[in-house]
Amino acid sequence: MKLKYIILSFVLVITIVQCNTSKKIVYKIPSYYTGERKTELMTNLEKGKQLFKKYCSNCHGIFTKGKDSVPNFTNTEIKNYLTAYQTNDAKNHAAMKKLLPEEMSMILTFLQLRKIDSIPSHMH
Repeated sequence: MKLKYIILSFVLVITIVQCNTSKKIVYKIPSYYTGERKTELMTNLEKGKQLFKKYCSNCHGIFTKGKDSVPNFTNTEIKNYLTAYQTNDAKNHAAMKKLLPEEMSMILTFLQLRKIDSIPSHMH
């Protein structure tokens, strides 16, 4: 009987830990985005997150070891990535060559509009 409770407790702890390691990203949505326009933006932000996860996270270290966090890129870094993409300068960023312009835009918008935690987590 004790073994049953120990196993049940273990499963419960694992479930709680799994729920807590998956952080929901909050966005800084401009107030003039309302209704359908806001819904479309939120859809594109989620696509940007998934594209970042697929193409960028291998080097920028998110979504690993059960953590769901994003490095804190500065506005200057984001602009530099856009410039590198627009000028086809893929030095150290070969993944950018795989992205369509609208995909790159979704990634950069995702990075710009997400709210950054007060504790820096820049890892790149």
